[in-house]
Amino acid sequence: MKGMFVKDMEIMRGNMKTFIGVYIIAIFCFLSTSAGPSFLISYVSVLAAVMALNTIATDDMDNGMPYIFTFPISRKEYVKEKYLLGAGMVTVLWAVAVAIAIGVNASGYRKVSWEELIASAAAGLFLAVFANAVVFPVQLKYGSSTGRLVLLVLVFGIMAVGWIGVELCQKMNVDFSGLKNLGLRIWNLGIPVCLAMLFVLMLLMLLISCTISIKIMEKKEY
Repeated sequence: MKGMFVKDMEIMRGNMKTFIGVYIIAIFCFLSTSAGPSFLISYVSVLAAVMALNTIATDDMDNGMPYIFTFPISRKEYVKEKYLLGAGMVTVLWAVAVAIAIGVNASGYRKVSWEELIASAAAGLFLAVFANAVVFPVQLKYGSSTGRLVLLVLVFGIMAVGWIGVELCQKMNVDFSGLKNLGLRIWNLGIPVCLAMLFVLMLLMLLISCTISIKIMEKKEY
């Protein structure tokens, strides 16, 4: 697995100039526009997920997967390495973005409440983990080109279902006060408890996604 990490780091180093450029643009937009810390943290966190995902696309190019599995690495180890790589990249870039947001907030240049900053940091991390959990199995199942199409259909499908659901609920006068009260009760437990619950939820998502990805890889023929 160590060899796979080295290989993937070399792949990402080849694309590092592009990613650094995008990172700098995100920071510039955060500092020069009205975009809040949620924009910077979420954007950078998802960028980290894309960096890890890009290594799968590179492995899949030019019939590369059969060659990779001639080396002493199992399909299960391959999937685990990708998830560990994704988690590591997301954690590092997310932490850097949060540090920048904290520094800007502390300087008074872009002042927001610390509660909003914590919520933005948690939301950005959750978004990146959710992206990894959804995209990795799709990418491994359908490959680079088809996977992008399937993912696009999936995203727009979820948006369409959500919009239709909201419209139906409004027309049927569905009462969401129970869910609202539940949310308030959870929030009143305190920020540490909410963050701990969010961490457990993210961990469960990754474990389920990783299990699905392993089954996908074990059934694929190269």
